[in-house]
Amino acid sequence: MSPGDIAPVVALQIAYLDGSVVTQLGPVFLTRFLRVTLQHDPSRAFVARDGSARIVGFAIGSLDVHAFNQFVKPRVFTALVHALLTPSRVALIGSMARMVVEGEPEPPIPAELLLLVVDPTTRRQGIGAKLLQELENAFAVGNVARYRVAIRSHLSEARAFYSALHFEHEQERTVLGRPMVYLTKRLRAP
Repeated sequence: MSPGDIAPVVALQIAYLDGSVVTQLGPVFLTRFLRVTLQHDPSRAFVARDGSARIVGFAIGSLDVHAFNQFVKPRVFTALVHALLTPSRVALIGSMARMVVEGEPEPPIPAELLLLVVDPTTRRQGIGAKLLQELENAFAVGNVARYRVAIRSHLSEARAFYSALHFEHEQERTVLGRPMVYLTKRLRAP
């Protein structure tokens, strides 16, 4: 992913990642979030394009999610506040405030798939699996043995997708006030 890909990636996320609290923060926040993410060295971001070069999917991961959070959160804070003060988003303040006390999942697993979105009109064509493979290749270069992904508990299609790609159930937690399932995948023996 390059800075020139941000606008179509934001549009894709808004169109197809409905229900995500982060997505509900809107295009200005998401644009800032992606710009900062691309500046974070341990982050990896990939896009998939169709035959007409239209972006139909993207994946973002981090080799060190703790460092990612330390880097990104202060740099998007102003955009977050502006998004939350928009009348249509004031209701999200409670969810975002929970983030302060929720902490990160235990045990710590540094590498994490942060976002994976594929346009539903192009699903079941292997795009998500290819994006994950690119991310896993980057993780392998970084000597990652295992990584984590968090998905909303009610997303049965996403759970089936990850299960088919050998992810294993790790734990369930409440994140931003909503149930979340954590899955892990081993890339190599410890």
